[in-house]
Amino acid sequence: MKYIIICLASFLLITATGQAAAAKDVTVDGSILGENSREQAKQQVLTNDLLTLYGAKDSAELTYQIPAGASSTHQQLTLKYEASDLLISPSSLTAEIDGEPVKTVKLEGNNGKKTLKLSLNKSQSSPGFHSLSLKFYGVVHEGVCVRQDSSGNWIKIYPDSRLNIGEKNESKGAALEHYPYPFAQSGSSVEKTAIVIPDHPSSAEIEAAVKTEAYLKTVDNSISTKILGESDLAKIDRPTIVIGVHHHWSGKVKKLLKQAKLEAKEDKLLLAKRMLKAKDKQQPVLFAAAASDDVLSEKISVITDKTYAAQLSGDTLAIGKLQQHSKRGGSKLTLEDFGAGDLTIGSGQTSSEHFYYPAPALLDKNQPAKLSLAMKKSKTIQKQAGQSDLAAEQAELKVMINGQPHSVGLDDIGKEDKNGFYHVSLKVDPKLLQKSRYIDIQFAASGLKENNPCYAVNEDKWIFIDKQSALSYHVSDTSASADFQAWPLPYAGDHNNKTLMILPDNADQSKIDELSLVVGSFGSEARQAFTVKTSSEVKPDDVKGRNVIFIGSVDQFSLLKEKTAELAVPTAKNGTFDVSSFQMLNETTKQVAFTQTSLWDSNYSMAVFAPFKGQGTAVTKEMINFLNSNDFAATVVNETDSHQLFTNHQQLTAKSAETKTDDKQESNQQHVLYIAILIVIIAAAVILILTTARRRKRKANAGGGIDE
Repeated sequence: MKYIIICLASFLLITATGQAAAAKDVTVDGSILGENSREQAKQQVLTNDLLTLYGAKDSAELTYQIPAGASSTHQQLTLKYEASDLLISPSSLTAEIDGEPVKTVKLEGNNGKKTLKLSLNKSQSSPGFHSLSLKFYGVVHEGVCVRQDSSGNWIKIYPDSRLNIGEKNESKGAALEHYPYPFAQSGSSVEKTAIVIPDHPSSAEIEAAVKTEAYLKTVDNSISTKILGESDLAKIDRPTIVIGVHHHWSGKVKKLLKQAKLEAKEDKLLLAKRMLKAKDKQQPVLFAAAASDDVLSEKISVITDKTYAAQLSGDTLAIGKLQQHSKRGGSKLTLEDFGAGDLTIGSGQTSSEHFYYPAPALLDKNQPAKLSLAMKKSKTIQKQAGQSDLAAEQAELKVMINGQPHSVGLDDIGKEDKNGFYHVSLKVDPKLLQKSRYIDIQFAASGLKENNPCYAVNEDKWIFIDKQSALSYHVSDTSASADFQAWPLPYAGDHNNKTLMILPDNADQSKIDELSLVVGSFGSEARQAFTVKTSSEVKPDDVKGRNVIFIGSVDQFSLLKEKTAELAVPTAKNGTFDVSSFQMLNETTKQVAFTQTSLWDSNYSMAVFAPFKGQGTAVTKEMINFLNSNDFAATVVNETDSHQLFTNHQQLTAKSAETKTDDKQESNQQHVLYIAILIVIIAAAVILILTTARRRKRKANAGGGIDE
């Protein structure tokens, strides 16, 4: 009886919370679904770089990921390779999956680029990550005890090597525990995802959509996303996320919510993953529904913060209490943050794969950075007494950071700690870390291969690198002064006083896209550190104690209209800007951006992105790309109709030089004045001394006359 009660209670709990093992299907009218884009064969790149392996022995470690919900059949790896024409028997290339040999091909006399196809079995195509080892054995000379380390002993693995994912995707891929799949997935070919919001979205709905998009792009930067209004959703032809307050829907989404029997309750955010089906069509949809804007704003982080997203499960959740945890300040990135575990490279595998992490927006380029490695090495790396130079080339670990090498000599790296680790610190140019949008790290070893073929070649030489090894950097001060040279500072990264993004009332789709462009430039750790309001929602007190960004024309914001005389760029009565005072042509200017001290709080900054006139486009990709790469002081930027960008840098430089000249002249004048005063003081002192001396002499003479 007790057992029955426990089972019944467990069943009721699962039913109440919706923790089903697989997603629920919703049968819909076929007209709402487009072609099954996800049922078309997908391709996943195995390597972004050309890999070159050198003989006699070398290997490369790659990974591939089978997405949750993918078919367990029809998965195939395609390797594109080219080997040296000098190779002779028994040269070979062996592919191993999860440590199990799958295929070995001969490489003797190979000419040109070739293809190796590997069909995966059930275990090799199960959902999750799998290892792919490519082991090269190259021979270019016949005979015993013949050195094979010729420059002509090589094989190349091309970047168009790929995983072909089977055509069928099963419904289980739509369970919440797989989020952010199928909306984003690292390592895949370009994913296409739609985010749908109501036709007349509130600022909370806009903010939630843009933050969701930003999170998906931290998972997969190559993802193609589109934020749509409800009426713009002609067909659901790709994985779709629906975000909004329940009573704001009026069309297709309202009907879908009713069909799926989904309704948000009180102060809970409803998350529901459903597979929409109609005959031979299907598409996954994630509903994020709330009863009010406040609930949506407070709890959308459950799908925009990986701490919470990793805990999702089942197909339906009603999110109640949610603690907004403090963000990591972040001045250190471990290898684990890069997606790497403990690494081992050596004589058998001389290099690791590449590991990536989005470049921190708050990194201070003027302060030093360093890479601290905790590592172990095999005893065989030490050169033994009497061992010839042929048998013991100097061993070295090379760390490639954004393509720049940093070397560690392995013959003498100090003493081990009590746990057997060596600790090495490498200086890193902080500017190198922001060379591109992602930091790229790879480890390679040299000098571990045996050059003497008659020397004991069965000794395995290896280097172990702990996953807690870390790249450390200094964080920029988010209170930096208003200057586009520091962009995205001071607007990015202050989680305590989030930047306020102000949009025009009734912001259309283009303005939401422009907001996405601005947020996208903030860097991964800062893409959630903002809040959105529309013009009519903002009061003067709202813009105090924080940085502010306006996106739109001046006449769309009552706060700016009241302060036009104080704006850094003057405007005419009709709202048109006048950039002529910055040596820019009004006739060719299309967009203007400027930054200055906030007009409501002198301790903070404000920026305005606006069309030159009217209510057209305020932010372009060209403008954002320019700001991301700009290294010169500038407070005003204009973009012309031919997409050229100009700044007031020269003016600022000239003004600074003029100020220095004025200061120097003033300083010189002060010096002259000081010298003149000093001369007067000295002259007065001399006169005083002479006068005193004469008086004493007279008194002395007078005294002498009386004595006589």
